[in-house]
Amino acid sequence: MSAVAHIRARSLIVPQALRLVFGRSGYGILAALSFVVLLAFYLMLLPASETGGAIGPVALPFLTMQDVILAIVMSVLLALTLPLGIYGWRMGSGGGVVGSASGSIVALIGPLLCCSPILPIAIATIGASLPAVGAAATPLQGFIATHELAFYTAAIVLMAWGLQGNAKRVLYCDCGTAE
Repeated sequence: MSAVAHIRARSLIVPQALRLVFGRSGYGILAALSFVVLLAFYLMLLPASETGGAIGPVALPFLTMQDVILAIVMSVLLALTLPLGIYGWRMGSGGGVVGSASGSIVALIGPLLCCSPILPIAIATIGASLPAVGAAATPLQGFIATHELAFYTAAIVLMAWGLQGNAKRVLYCDCGTAE
């Protein structure tokens, strides 16, 4: 197989898997509901660096176009990965949504560690026994806030990797037919 044919075949894995999975009843509804819930979640989470760590409806007025685009991209990737992962699991592939789960964890790190009380509480707890560690929170929070877009980019890459992996499992598992 030539390099061009190989690249073309790899680029068709996700669309083929989505057609297969969404051809079954219920998976399209699962994806649509997941998208709505995830979009609402990300729209309230991503502006946390502008709200001093507040997550929820209070964050909505602070949304930027970048936040909206990131929220849509991450929501779409996870909403498509979830039905593929469930379908693959039901088919007995044994796979999970490791890449997308890792991506969602990375996506949470930026706003949660930057401006929420989680990092200062953890540092304060450590600082109670090791006084020199308490001052480390501010530079770490600054680093995370400064490189927030890199964290989101890494999250999107991991989510896309999870989608690709689940699509491969759907198409290539040697399992019987799903219910």
